[in-house]
Amino acid sequence: MDWSQLAGQLAQIGLPALGTLFGGPLGGTVGAVVGKGVAAALGVPATPEAVSQAVAADPTGSAVKLAEIEAETKRQDAYLADLADARNMQIALVQTHSWVQNMPAIVTLLIFSAWIVLSVALYFVQAEIPERVYQLLSQAYGAANLALGTAIAFWLGSSRSSQVKDSQITALLPAATRR
Repeated sequence: MDWSQLAGQLAQIGLPALGTLFGGPLGGTVGAVVGKGVAAALGVPATPEAVSQAVAADPTGSAVKLAEIEAETKRQDAYLADLADARNMQIALVQTHSWVQNMPAIVTLLIFSAWIVLSVALYFVQAEIPERVYQLLSQAYGAANLALGTAIAFWLGSSRSSQVKDSQITALLPAATRR
């Protein structure tokens, strides 16, 4: 049995989105990844046969457990669609030569400038700073550090593991689309 053969069985117990995930053009590849989570939720080994038997043995209980996975899948789809919309908006701004296309760079430069000014004020100013002013500068410096980290993540990506995941998915796509 193949993971893609579970699509009909999942659709029958009222989980069409999860069934579509297994039965779609990437069903076999996606099934190998998502199937492990489905099997774990059902408490069975990560094989299509074990998942199929668990669903057949207790369709109602399986439907409840798998509905949670389907809801999470829909939430992730909405999140990815939101990211795609944001990227498409940025591309459209660049293509129309809008002045707004430069806002991320401008905001990043302002954050970096504020961070530099606050660093100099806290670490290199030799004058006596009143305690209340020092506390405010320290809080502003902390906020600037956080904002600078966010700006760097915007330009360079959020994490190394995200880049690894993206490269793994990219490597799997050609093999999956040949089916």
